[in-house]
Amino acid sequence: MNSSTPTSEVSRILIPLAAAVIVLAGMKAASSIVGPIAFAIFLSVIFGSLLHWLERKGLTSGRALLLTLVVFFAIVAVFIVVIAGSFLQLLSDLPLYQQELVASLDLVSPYLLSVGIDTSSLTIQDLVNSLSIGIGSLVRQLWNLAILMAMIILTTLFLLFEAKGFSQKLRVIIEDLRPGDLPRFITLAEKNIGYLIIRTEVNLAMGIGTAVILALIGVKYAIFWGFLAFLLGFIPYVGFWLAVIPPMVLAWFELGPLSAILVLVGSAIVNLFAEYLMFPHLAARGLALSTAVVFISLLFWGWILGGFGVLLAVPLTLLVQMICELFDETRWISVLLGPSPGKEKGKGVIGRR
Repeated sequence: MNSSTPTSEVSRILIPLAAAVIVLAGMKAASSIVGPIAFAIFLSVIFGSLLHWLERKGLTSGRALLLTLVVFFAIVAVFIVVIAGSFLQLLSDLPLYQQELVASLDLVSPYLLSVGIDTSSLTIQDLVNSLSIGIGSLVRQLWNLAILMAMIILTTLFLLFEAKGFSQKLRVIIEDLRPGDLPRFITLAEKNIGYLIIRTEVNLAMGIGTAVILALIGVKYAIFWGFLAFLLGFIPYVGFWLAVIPPMVLAWFELGPLSAILVLVGSAIVNLFAEYLMFPHLAARGLALSTAVVFISLLFWGWILGGFGVLLAVPLTLLVQMICELFDETRWISVLLGPSPGKEKGKGVIGRR
């Protein structure tokens, strides 16, 4: 009997891990479907929160749903008309930027030769030709992108229509499977949804601020770059740099190096205000994940679900942490994903005073 006890303890650890490996392998194999669906669920959580907020303000369920759909379609329309239009205009202007790139390289060629770099070995024309081929391929893939966006929009709409009924189904399932755990599940879910809402609000402020700064400097497609800053803001630590480098390069080509530096400084100020002043004020608590886990989750979920996994790395990791917290067999995983006890006492976590 004593020998069976360690085996039982090991099984309690290995069985959940084996099940997780099987689930993750299935997600990676079906990433082309799971990724867009996960993003649609993320959107439905954001707009579902707006729906419940409108209901708490006294609107009937029908009117709240109608107003939520109006907001949703208004955002989709802005994306299609303004953002997609700016993107297409940027593609049409790329040949001009390619010519400016060649001129810039010709200008600095004497300096490159002085450090031993032969500009004749830089096949600029081949580079331009390859870029032109890439542009043509990208334009041909826009149709596939439109189909993907249509699938995400339709899935989000269906989830919004079923939001209230689905939450009731979850309550019934949890009460049947885990009697007494419903209040804890609701608390954890509210904590994670609260993070998503706050993160969206902060990213929105950062996107608007970035667009305003770029417009004042005179950088083209300021609204597009602002939207990019909003979207990439969901990627911790590296999202800011991914969003600021393209407008910096564009400002360098069009307006000169001083404008590129102004883009970097202005975007950094906006990011500083959003991340270190606005986000702590709204959250009043830190993220219930360790810094190392957040960074590793970017790599892990990006490997599993591609670009959607990178965008949703933190929400997906919070979901895993919430599920692991509910079961005694997997609670140790939730502890590993969370911050160290010292930091938690010093800063706290979202949803915990």
